[in-house]
Amino acid sequence: MIHKIKLIGLAIVAMVMSGCATVQLPAEQQTMIDNNTTLYTQVGMWTEKGNVIATNYKRGEHIPVNSAVQISGVDAATITFNYDGRVIKLKNIDKFTKVDVPALMTRSFALKQVNLTQFSALETTAIEQGDVVVGMTKDAVIISRGFPPAHRTASLKLDSWRYWENRFGTIVYEFEQGKVSKIID
Repeated sequence: MIHKIKLIGLAIVAMVMSGCATVQLPAEQQTMIDNNTTLYTQVGMWTEKGNVIATNYKRGEHIPVNSAVQISGVDAATITFNYDGRVIKLKNIDKFTKVDVPALMTRSFALKQVNLTQFSALETTAIEQGDVVVGMTKDAVIISRGFPPAHRTASLKLDSWRYWENRFGTIVYEFEQGKVSKIID
């Protein structure tokens, strides 16, 4: 009996430690962290209680695209960054995003700001507010809302993308000819 309890205890410790495990980043990403490089958000994000969930819930404070940040740490499930004098944790749930932390870092942060002049005035306004409106291109939607959770939108080539508004509700953006044609709450 004591042997079983020890094994269960070791299993619990291993599970907890694996969630905090370090991750091997590409050299370029590690150098940016080590040098405290200023990066820019490549998508809109929402933070609630200091956390951004990579499944892109649209609740809490909006962090607009092109916001200046410095990444202070990365582990197997979290990218910790400084934004506007605060520490924020971008939490990856890879069963929903279908990407690992280095890939999430690549699509969330970059050395250069997103060029918003490529978008119409309508799209730019929506992007800056973190909104999606009829007529936006797929690229504009990604920059405004981030990538749709891959467990509900298997491919960006699809003409229907489902995002989470919160833990219980979703919203669907329907596309025709690469532009939002309908928004379904």
